Amino acid sequence: RTYDQVLSDIPGGNGDQSLLMFGRKITPNLHALAERFVLLDNCYDCAEVSADGWNWSTSGMANQHVVRNAPYNYSGRGRVYDFEGQNNGIPVDILGYADVARAPGGYIWDKVIAANLSLRNYGFFVSFTDPGMRLKEGDKAAAAENTPNKKALVGRTDTGFRLFDTAYPDSDIYDELNVRYSKRGPAFGPHGAKSRFAEWKYEFDGYVKKGSLPKFMTIRFGNDHTNGTSPGYPSPESMVADNDYAVGQLVEAVSNSRFWKSTAIFILEDDAQNGNDHVDAHRSTCYVISPFINKNTIDHRFYNTDSVLRTIELLLGLTPMNLYDAVAPPFEVFGTASGNSEPYVAIKPERSAIAKINTDNSYRAQVSAKLNFRQADAVPDAILNDILWHAVKGTSVTEPPVHHGLNVKPADD
Repeated sequence: RTYDQVLSDIPGGNGDQSLLMFGRKITPNLHALAERFVLLDNCYDCAEVSADGWNWSTSGMANQHVVRNAPYNYSGRGRVYDFEGQNNGIPVDILGYADVARAPGGYIWDKVIAANLSLRNYGFFVSFTDPGMRLKEGDKAAAAENTPNKKALVGRTDTGFRLFDTAYPDSDIYDELNVRYSKRGPAFGPHGAKSRFAEWKYEFDGYVKKGSLPKFMTIRFGNDHTNGTSPGYPSPESMVADNDYAVGQLVEAVSNSRFWKSTAIFILEDDAQNGNDHVDAHRSTCYVISPFINKNTIDHRFYNTDSVLRTIELLLGLTPMNLYDAVAPPFEVFGTASGNSEPYVAIKPERSAIAKINTDNSYRAQVSAKLNFRQADAVPDAILNDILWHAVKGTSVTEPPVHHGLNVKPADD
């Protein structure tokens, strides 16, 4: 989602509220965190879609294969999603083959491991199965669903943390508010976790008890992608609110722990879904959370996806992966004192937002039901953006054209 779609109702930021879709009522935690720590209104996703977005977000760039083949994958011509550790559905790195989507500088976790720092992964680069994938018998075992598809992440990934699956909740909010929906996925993993947050919290509590936390964590909460208006699933507002509450629960857990004053949390989208924004369709939400950030900071400076990676590298003493993250501006929001260290309390969204479930009469419900939400970004962004806009804003409200701020004049002008 873009900045305007989520945070344009915060005073002091450069927002156009006419484009607001998931404001304070739907995302109370993201609003509260942006206001308490730092509001970033000039931050951009480097990627266009998830195919290049997951590589920009973990490698600081997209290689030639990704840039050239992502359009074919998104054109509906039957190409398999090759961009999160699987090539033609096969976890090639696990089998000892080169991953065509791997950037020359590797991934941020490679840098962490090379520096002898500990890490734990929740939901990044895990294998998924797709009905269109035709695997050989020898490949099927290696492609077991929800297992890491990078050697570096084997033994460092919680396989009880559910992969991208919009039928499975990010947070505990549906149980806390006793909201039921027919398409909800079952509890998952060895601990019977009913949400992604619940599984992460199980391990986090163990780290608190031991007094030792991995130096670097990657955590994927993806339900703000929504399931469109597919009947039986939560509405777009409900799924975004579920995602928001998961973020709030995580920050609450960390801020009430012994690790709070030595922790920085970075939250970003891998892409902005080519959404509506009055500055640019790549401008998105980004959050930096730390007790070393002064309260109520507003930062209008330019940042991007690589700014997140560069800041993490500087905090952990890592060298850059490539030229893009090397020259990216790091976030200049940290002070020398932990004066913003009060524990955070997660804000429950209103029940009216959570309890809204899609029906057969929802806008383009039958179209949504036929789309592939099993895999991130398998749905064309123009179709999903139309569904979300009219589902939230109303069928009579015209969706504005997508805006790109960079206007390149012809060479002879």
